[in-house]
Amino acid sequence: MNRISTTLLIVIATLLYSCTTNKRTLEVHYLKERKLITETIPLDFIDTDGKLNSPYIDTIRFCRLDSMSFTNNHPDRDVQHTTPVALDFSKKIQPYSPEYYSTYTIHYTTKAIEYYNRLFESKIDFDYKPEYRTIEVCFGDFPGITTPDFYIYAERSNPSPSICFHEVGHRAFWYIQDPEKGLGVRFNGLSIVHMGLLEYFTMSLNNSPVVGEDCLPQKMIRDANRPNPYPLDDSLTIRHTLGLMVASYPTEMQNPNSNIAKYLSASYATYSNEIMDKVYDNHRGGMTLASTLWRIRQAIGKEKTDKLVVQTILNLNQYMDERADFYSKDKIDTLPNKIEWCDVFYGLIQQDGELFGGENVSVITKEFEKTGYPIDLIIYQ
Repeated sequence: MNRISTTLLIVIATLLYSCTTNKRTLEVHYLKERKLITETIPLDFIDTDGKLNSPYIDTIRFCRLDSMSFTNNHPDRDVQHTTPVALDFSKKIQPYSPEYYSTYTIHYTTKAIEYYNRLFESKIDFDYKPEYRTIEVCFGDFPGITTPDFYIYAERSNPSPSICFHEVGHRAFWYIQDPEKGLGVRFNGLSIVHMGLLEYFTMSLNNSPVVGEDCLPQKMIRDANRPNPYPLDDSLTIRHTLGLMVASYPTEMQNPNSNIAKYLSASYATYSNEIMDKVYDNHRGGMTLASTLWRIRQAIGKEKTDKLVVQTILNLNQYMDERADFYSKDKIDTLPNKIEWCDVFYGLIQQDGELFGGENVSVITKEFEKTGYPIDLIIYQ
C-alpha cells in the first residue's frame, strides 16, 4: 500500500472515530428498588442544531403546572392550567432541567415502543392515535395523574422509567383491544386482566417488580413481590385507593385548593358508595395477574415468558370462545363475557405446549395456584 493510501485511511479512521466519540449522551438518574441508578443514554433523537428528530415523537413541550380544574367536577375530566417553558436542546443539558426531563421521557418512551414492536412483531400501530406524537412534560405536584401525552414530574425527582413504560403500555393495549382499528381482543375496557397483562410488560422491560418509584406516593407504589392474592379483597377497591391518596398527601389535604385535594373532592363527589366499595382499582388489582406472571418469569426467564404472554394475548379471543372445552361445566355461566384470568391461564398452557413442548406447564400451574386462582375448574392436557 502506498503512502497516500495509508494517509487517507488514517484520516478516514480519525474522522470515523471522532464521529463516534462525539455523539451526545446524557446521564440520567432514577430509582430502582430504592437504589439510585445512573444510566448514560444516547441523544441520537436530537439533531446537532438542537431539533427533535424522533421516529415516534413529533413535538416535545415543557410547562409548569399552575393548577388543575375538573369539568363537571369529574375526576377523569381534568384540565391543566400551565405556564409554558421554552426548551433549548442546542446547549449542554443540565441535570434536572426541563431539557433533562424531556430527553429522559423521549428516550424511555422510545425504548418502550421499540420493545412492544419487537415482541409483537410490529402488529401494534402506535400511530393509530396520532395525538400521542406530541408529548408535554411538566413540573407539578401530582405525578400520579400522568398520561401517555402529559407527564408530570416533581422537580429534582428521580422517577423510575417504569412510568414511561406503563404509559406506552396503555397505548399498546388500547390498540390491542380496539375492535375497529386494532386487534380486537375482548378485554371490554381497562379490566383487571387488561391491566395485569399490561403491567407485566412494564415490569419485564424495566427488569424489576416495582412500578412507579419517585412518582407515585410510597403507599401506592405497585410491587409484584408483595402478596397479591386472588380473589381480590377490599384493600383493592376504589375507596381504599382514595384513602391511600388522602394518607399520602397530608399537607396538601389541608389546602382545599391544592390539586390533590380538588381531585379527591371530585372523586368522592362522582363515585357512589356502591362504586367505591364494589369496584376494584384496576391498576392495583391488575397486580394479581402481573405478579403471577412475574414469578413465572423469574422461574423460566424473560425471553420465554415474554413470548408466552405475547402469543397468549394474540389468541385470547380463541381461548375465550373455547371455554366450553376447558372450563368446569357447572361454573361456566358465572364467567363474564370478556377475557378473564382463566382464558390467560389456559392460553399460557396451550402456548407452552406449542412453543416449548409443555416444559413449563408445571411452573405456570404452580404459580397460578399459589396466587389463589381456582385452577381446579380448568381441564387441560
